[in-house]
Amino acid sequence: MLRLQYHFDGLLAPNGPKSVGSFGWMIPTAQYFIDLRALSGLIFMTWPQARELAGTEALAVLVDREAERRHAEFAKSRAPAGKQRRASHHYSDPSADPVSGGAVLGIAARLLSASDEIEAHEAMAPIIDGAKGRDLSVGYQFRSLSGISHPLLVVLNTSRKDKEAFQGMGQRIEDQGLMRIDGMLGRHERDG
Repeated sequence: MLRLQYHFDGLLAPNGPKSVGSFGWMIPTAQYFIDLRALSGLIFMTWPQARELAGTEALAVLVDREAERRHAEFAKSRAPAGKQRRASHHYSDPSADPVSGGAVLGIAARLLSASDEIEAHEAMAPIIDGAKGRDLSVGYQFRSLSGISHPLLVVLNTSRKDKEAFQGMGQRIEDQGLMRIDGMLGRHERDG
């Protein structure tokens, strides 16, 4: 958890990087934090789908408790059909317990560190499927959160059943003008 805090501190430092890797693509650092927020909400919403990604069993147990509380609050807040939209804040609000909040941020950061969009999609498949199955409208709010990076948007909204779309994820991300991290390394090696 301390390493994660140092990582975040480095990204937020006044002289910190303007961009950071996400699913093997360079994105603005500010978007990285929006991605963390969206993924944290999805993780809480679909818990225990990401339980095996927790850093330790002790952290997983803390998230179990926090997620159970959030699920109960969400269930209590559900209005009768047609009255109002279900709010996602029960899953996206910061955790009152910094350790369980940090555990979920650690899972989100680990997911964002996937080497490419295919690896990310495979790791996130239970979360993606869980978001669609638990509550479609709230899951959609996280999967289309304003400001999330294009790589996250593509990963969250691509179905593995649509082989052509699944195989074309990288091209759709590249079409937005983003560069793969390995492409940047190659360019720097050529230019350096």
